[in-house]
Amino acid sequence: MKTVALVSFVVGGLSLALGAQGPNSAVQAAAETMGASTIQSIQYSGTGSAFPIGQAQSPGGPWPRFELAKYVASVDYAVPAMREETVRRDVEFPPRGGGAGPFNPATGQGGMRPIPGDVVQAVTRDGRSEAGQIQIWMTPHGFLKAAAAHNAVVTPIKANGRTLHAVSFVAAGRTFTAHINDRHLVERIATIAPNPLVGDMTLETLFSDYKDYAGVKFPSHIVQLQGGHPTLDVAVADVRPNAGTVALPSPAPRGPASPAPVTTDLEKIADGVLFLTGGAPWSVLVEFSDHVVVIEAPQDDARSAATIAAVKRLLPAKPIRYVVNTHHHFDHSGGLRGYVAEGIPILTHEKNKPYFEQILRSRFTLEPDRLARSPRAPTIETVSTKRVLRDDSMTMELHLLRGNLHAETLLVAYLPKQKLLVQADAFHPRPGAAPLAAPPPFTVNLVENIRRLKLDVERVVHVHGGVDSLATVVKAAGG
Repeated sequence: MKTVALVSFVVGGLSLALGAQGPNSAVQAAAETMGASTIQSIQYSGTGSAFPIGQAQSPGGPWPRFELAKYVASVDYAVPAMREETVRRDVEFPPRGGGAGPFNPATGQGGMRPIPGDVVQAVTRDGRSEAGQIQIWMTPHGFLKAAAAHNAVVTPIKANGRTLHAVSFVAAGRTFTAHINDRHLVERIATIAPNPLVGDMTLETLFSDYKDYAGVKFPSHIVQLQGGHPTLDVAVADVRPNAGTVALPSPAPRGPASPAPVTTDLEKIADGVLFLTGGAPWSVLVEFSDHVVVIEAPQDDARSAATIAAVKRLLPAKPIRYVVNTHHHFDHSGGLRGYVAEGIPILTHEKNKPYFEQILRSRFTLEPDRLARSPRAPTIETVSTKRVLRDDSMTMELHLLRGNLHAETLLVAYLPKQKLLVQADAFHPRPGAAPLAAPPPFTVNLVENIRRLKLDVERVVHVHGGVDSLATVVKAAGG
């Protein structure tokens, strides 16, 4: 369970005066109809579906769907704070794409649903974290309260033959816009948020089938989308207006307003092979005679900058010839733009090339990275089923994991001299975890491909951290 505190959101008594728009504005009417002036907190719950961001099985394909066996959102507008609790279960057997279990079919997997903006933006002078503003502003009553506090602009528009009011305000460096219908109900809220790979990503929440709960109108169907892909679809079963406060964690310790610098550390795996650590996933450095190759560009531009700098400090005379992308999932490719900015070619599966060429041209106006500030065209080389990089000191084979349902473009790197296999997401160590009811299909496929390719592997390196014996991986796959 996780709670986020908002310190810059203007709260208290809801003042609906909007300057020249007067008391009969669309915001005033919606607030009165929906009960925004009387509501101080709300809890709503239901069931539905969740879709992990950027985890499609195929590049550009739909994001995978999971059942939401439990969804509970609690919002306290007076603190202000918001908390989400979820339990999700696999619905595809075998699962496809990223974010998959296997989860216990009875209990599922509990946790929080990631939302852009649900990150620490800054540390205030009193030491509290400013975080998660988007979450509250993307709820109907939260939007109306924020619109009143931020001098919203109201514009009549036509949509599908209907006259709506588009209500917009600017806060936190971006524009938030809602559509209010002729029944004075919020139908849609949209904004944009930064994403390390695709840049300015559209966030949209749709509300329908409003019902009355003790004078408070609330939708019974909520759909959220990011970049045009659904991330949440909930049928609301219960709504409790003014349900009470949302418990907050202790205030964060006082500290600098700027985040700590991103650093990359080195960890030896074998001769000429090192982990480039920091966050997760990690990168792997492979040293050749006169150059190096980096496997994986995860996370974001800051991580790539720190990793590239660490490689230059360690081996200043050996340039990075390639960055190998194991697959297209956002967490494994979010740092690719940093390598493009350095003029370093990307080496990835052939099906990823048109996808990356398209998204590497995305707009980055909210948080311009190095590539946005100094644009250059990417160089992308490809792998079909196998590609070998070799010189007199090192050999590295790149192989497609044929038939892997995690990602149809999933590559592994095999180092025959070291008898190492570097893999991403086909196997995750589970130390101390309860045994699974069935072997993970991605891991079964990994072992099948190792045997099909007749690779002489002794140890398996995981870009999410750690090294295991092949025997451990084979055991996890059912032997």
